[in-house]
Amino acid sequence: MNTTLQIFYIASPLLLITLGGLVSEYAGRMACFLDGIINLGAFLCFAFTVATKNIFFGATISVLCCMILVFALEKFSSHFKANMFLSSLGMNLFFTALCSLLSSIFFGTRSVLSSEVFSYSSNISKIETSALCILFSLLIILLLKFTKTGLALRITGSDSDVLESRGISSDKYRTLSWLIAAFCGAFGGCVFAIRLSSYVPNISSGRGWTALAAVFLGRKNPVLIILAVAVFAAAEYASSYLQNIPLFANVQSSVLLALPYIASLVLILIMPNEKK
Repeated sequence: MNTTLQIFYIASPLLLITLGGLVSEYAGRMACFLDGIINLGAFLCFAFTVATKNIFFGATISVLCCMILVFALEKFSSHFKANMFLSSLGMNLFFTALCSLLSSIFFGTRSVLSSEVFSYSSNISKIETSALCILFSLLIILLLKFTKTGLALRITGSDSDVLESRGISSDKYRTLSWLIAAFCGAFGGCVFAIRLSSYVPNISSGRGWTALAAVFLGRKNPVLIILAVAVFAAAEYASSYLQNIPLFANVQSSVLLALPYIASLVLILIMPNEKK
């Protein structure tokens, strides 16, 4: 039971981030900035919480700042007709670099940040953040499944002509998809920082890319995506748990920590290609 619970704790923020990637993929504009926005969301959550001495304000301001920044960069890229795939990759690098720059300016270091103001019970924080992640995940699934906005998002990438013929701007929904992805990634970053009671550089640990892998492995189907997320969460749990078993004592920790990425690679290789 404890193992299942630990896997659930790992899977809950990853599921939310993955759904953010799913929405952007539906809209035909994959949010390749997810990994970077996780790092930025975590850093800003720490910084604003320390400044306001309130975790609710810290996390809320962090998520809003990330969404505003993504919105501004998306509009800038669209205005100059940039390649949006390359733009999102550039944003990913920019967000991670911005964390390092701001950390150096405001805290005088580029390494781990901690504060008495930013300190939480490990068990309680896992329970509360997991509940919020599942709640937001359900809301996104309900949005996609049962609302007109969700329907428009689902067909923006594949049938944007249908929207345009009805006088609906598909660009509006592409922008919305990135805002939803930014929310999911930034909130996921807040969750990781809260659980650690600190900000650690590159706190995402590649989870943004793992989320995008889950989108494709799940064939953009929410049920299959949940299964893919569960597999990745189990692999991440195993990578941490196996280090404490004597049998694996001589195995390099870097190999064990790579298990989630090895699992994603294996699944990508063995999954049959989708027939057109």
